[in-house]
Formats: sequence, structure tokens, C-alpha cells
Amino acid sequence: MTQHLEQELKYQIAGPAEFEKVLQFLGPVTEVLEQCNHYFSDRPDRPSPDWSLRVRQQNELYELTFKLGKKQSEGYFQSTEVECLIDSQQVEELLNQPVWSETLWELPPLERLRQEFGVQRLVLLGSLRNQRRCCPQPAGWLAELDITQFPGRTDYELEIETAEVAAVKLALQPISEYLTPQSKTKFRRFLEALQLNQG
Repeated sequence: MTQHLEQELKYQIAGPAEFEKVLQFLGPVTEVLEQCNHYFSDRPDRPSPDWSLRVRQQNELYELTFKLGKKQSEGYFQSTEVECLIDSQQVEELLNQPVWSETLWELPPLERLRQEFGVQRLVLLGSLRNQRRCCPQPAGWLAELDITQFPGRTDYELEIETAEVAAVKLALQPISEYLTPQSKTKFRRFLEALQLNQG
């Protein structure tokens, strides 16, 4: 189990052509990760955008994450994350059983969610797919370029986990014309896409 403060710069990229320009500048790519995120809520009719519970499948690993956070300024986000690795049987229960065993609720992310919000039951909202290209930079930070399949649309995004905000922004200056500071988390955009797709 880990708990940490995630500090991230997030930039929206207009489309595939601009994505390639950003990739050329930040490359080479050292790793490509195939991710599938499954999101849950206690109120499927009006989920809270302030916290999220997610099961992420990344290649052959599964991770359960409770995320509580908010935007600090345009393109800059801070959140507390509580996460742990889970096995395929636990994933099966989370995705397919309407009522979860107490053993699942004892997992640190669910335990913390219950402590914070008194949540007793969660339902699966839906899923999204993400392809992440990882590009380590000489200064020590990692650029993550995402192509995300939301319900009904595809988003292109650059994410950088860093506390050195000013230095990273300076390093990105040559490609700033392709980057728009992101105003919403993936989860919030997922919720909006879900509503539009169901409407």
C-alpha cells in the first residue's frame, strides 16, 4: 500500500498532428503502457467529481486507487492517492459483484474512502482506455503522453508529475503553442463524456 501527494502538470493537446509534434520534442519513447481504468461511485446518478475510486489494469498488473484532490491552478493539480495492487479475483469481485465482501473493504483505498465519506456501497460507472507513452527527460522528470478513449471521443494529453513546476514549464516553452493547460481531471472528463453519451 502507498499513500502519496501527487503533483501534476496536465496539458490538453488539440489532436493527433499536434500530439506527434509534442512527441517528437519530448521523445524518445522508452515505454508504451496499455491502461484500462474502471471507475466507481456511490451515487451513479450524480457522482462526486471531488474524489474517485479506480481499478487500473496496466499490462498484467491491477491497481486499486482512491484519489482525493483538486485543481490548484490552470493545468496544475494536487491530489492525495491511496493505492494498492490487487489480484484478478479481487478485480472480478469489484467489477461483477453488486455487494463486496468485507475483505475487499479492508483494502487501504476502500478503507480510506469509507473513513472520509462513510460510503457503504459502490457501483461501476464505466471504463476508459488509455495508451501512455513514457518519455524520460534529461532533467530527471518524466513526460507521459496519453491517448485516451472516452465514451464517444478521443483526448490527447501531456501529464508530468513534478514539484518543480516553474522549471518544467520553462522546458516546455518551445512547444507551448501545442499545449493548452488542462482544466479538468480525466475522471471529470469521463463523467462529462458519460453524460453526453447517455443523453
